[in-house]
Amino acid sequence: MMPTLTRGSEARSKQGFSLLELLIVLILVALAAGIVMPSFSRGLRGLELETAGRDLITRMRHARSQAIAKQKVFRIILIQEEGEEVPDSYIFANEFEQEIRKVFLPEGVSILTEEQEFPVRINFYANGRSSGALFSIKRETGRPMKIRVDPITGFPKVVKENDDS
Repeated sequence: MMPTLTRGSEARSKQGFSLLELLIVLILVALAAGIVMPSFSRGLRGLELETAGRDLITRMRHARSQAIAKQKVFRIILIQEEGEEVPDSYIFANEFEQEIRKVFLPEGVSILTEEQEFPVRINFYANGRSSGALFSIKRETGRPMKIRVDPITGFPKVVKENDDS
C-alpha cells in the first residue's frame, strides 16, 4: 500500500533545497578542502624534488654513455648559487668544461655536499668509470635525496637510508 501524500508535503518535496542548506554544504566542502589541500601541496613539492633528482641522475647516465661512445671525458658540474634569487644548477660539459647544457633546479631545491666544495665536478671517463661523488638535493623542509656516483662503475643512484654501498 502506497503512502498518501498530503498537499503540504507534496508541495514541500518539489521546492528543492533552501539557501541555508546550500550554504551549510558549501561551508563543509570549503572546510574539507582547507584540511586536504596543505597535505596535497606537500606531496607535490616532494614529487618535484624526486623529479629533479631523477632528472639529474638521467643526465649523469647520459654523460657516462657519451664518454664511452665518444671516448672522451664528459662532466656534470654542480653549482650552488649565491643568494636566494638564482636557483642552484648543474652543467653538462665536455672535457674542457665547455657548457653543453645548463639546467636549473626548481625553486626551493638546493644542492648539498659534505665532503667537497662548490663547484663539484663529476668526471665520466671513456672506460665507464667516474671520479665519483656523494651529494644531496634538498627542499627547505623534508628529507633530502642523497645521490652517489660510484667511481668504479660510473653509475649514479639514489642512496636509501639503510643502504651502505
